[in-house]
Amino acid sequence: MAFQINTPIGTNGGIITGAYIRISGYEIRKNGKAIFAIDVFDGQDATNIDTAYIPDIHPNKLQSKEIGLSLEVDMTQRVTYTKTITKQVDGVDTEMEETFTKKVSDLSVFENKTIFEVGYEKLGEKLASLYGAENIETV
Repeated sequence: MAFQINTPIGTNGGIITGAYIRISGYEIRKNGKAIFAIDVFDGQDATNIDTAYIPDIHPNKLQSKEIGLSLEVDMTQRVTYTKTITKQVDGVDTEMEETFTKKVSDLSVFENKTIFEVGYEKLGEKLASLYGAENIETV
């Protein structure tokens, strides 16, 4: 799966039309974020090469400042909870309730979806916001 952008975009290789955008990998971090590595090519044919290469250093890979090198997806939610604590008030131990808010991982985004389905959904949203949904084609 990948996206083709059917409008001109700026890259480090100049202005191109028909850019081919794909996710080349992902990383899940302990802080509740998924980081998706994004590849930009001047068309789908540019992804094909006959020699071995290191994936991060694909010879035909371009960069776009608008699209970026990666896409960060926050997989956290804020949870509010109440806890009974003991505090000294005028020298006397007193039980009080305090409310706390904590950020916790929320993996519900992956219910019935693979990580790449989530990544491409979020990438499609980003590309549509940058270039208009009418200019984004799934290939």
